[in-house]
Amino acid sequence: MNKKCLIFFTIGIGDSLMVTPVLNKIKSLDGYEFHALTISPQIKEIMENSGCFKRVYLINFLKDKLTSSFSLLCAVEKEKYDLSILVYPSNHYKYRIVHFLTGSKKRYGISYGTKNFPDLEFLSGKLIKEDRSLHAIEQNFRLFETALNIKLERDHKMTLNISDTDRKIADGFVSSHSLNGKTLIGIHPGSDLFKNMEKKRWDPVKYSALMKSYSDNDKVHFLIFGSKPENLLMDAIHSGSSANSTAVKNTPFFHSAAIIEKCGLFICGDTGLMHTAAALNVPVIAIFGPTSSVYAGPLNEGSAVIKKDYACIPCFEYSRTPLKCVQQDQYKCIKDISVEDVKTVLDSKLKEQEK
Repeated sequence: MNKKCLIFFTIGIGDSLMVTPVLNKIKSLDGYEFHALTISPQIKEIMENSGCFKRVYLINFLKDKLTSSFSLLCAVEKEKYDLSILVYPSNHYKYRIVHFLTGSKKRYGISYGTKNFPDLEFLSGKLIKEDRSLHAIEQNFRLFETALNIKLERDHKMTLNISDTDRKIADGFVSSHSLNGKTLIGIHPGSDLFKNMEKKRWDPVKYSALMKSYSDNDKVHFLIFGSKPENLLMDAIHSGSSANSTAVKNTPFFHSAAIIEKCGLFICGDTGLMHTAAALNVPVIAIFGPTSSVYAGPLNEGSAVIKKDYACIPCFEYSRTPLKCVQQDQYKCIKDISVEDVKTVLDSKLKEQEK
């Protein structure tokens, strides 16, 4: 009889995509049946489309009523999982409580360098020590190797399955905006707002200036992506160079992903859409400030990271503590990245693609 293994994903799209390289290595592993526990509808859809799981649960305990979450957890507990894995990064006591309540016979997780009270890491059973010198993808390989007691061949390529229907919608978007034959450059200027994450954004005025610097190049067109709460931000950037840009607004995740797949390059900060583009093998120009490119940067071919090598970065680590800059010149790491810094890299990438 196969062992039943529950894999617990937390809220971030990017964090979840960084688990897909190891999922692709284990999904056909003899002797195991894999299920997933997710806490957001988007992650549930991504994991259902991955083809790695027999069953995918959605328990949105961060938003739903406690009674609703508890009844769903009882259903998970009745499955009597042989083991469960809380993926990296998941450094919050609420995740560990839920992990414990799954009732798995054996539980595996990460012991993080940053501790917050209450930490409750013991609720995740057997732990391996976080290594901040490693990429998050490699952290997950180490975690899964320990939990499954096997050695896995490394392949750091992330994957995201896009349906033919979504691709047809993307084709329609490009045609309806008369963009066929143009080099499309995606931009995601936003980010999550929780834990002060808006502070890691590059200045929207600089995005507009970057786009405007290509206004004489009729072969290049910029697509501005973002979630519904970022509509005003997208509009502001679009208005700064409206002739050569289009805002992709109010679009479901997989429709946006299919449009991103059509881009020749993607420019953004450290966001879920950065990982989405990388998973779709779109070269990324990633603008990093206070977060770490070492354990979150894009690894796909053709991607590049733009950052300042200041001694104080990264100042944000995986913990419950919000992003906070203690320097006199607040967030100079992201403020000091100029339009010319990004344009130089973009020009180089465009020339490479012309060859």
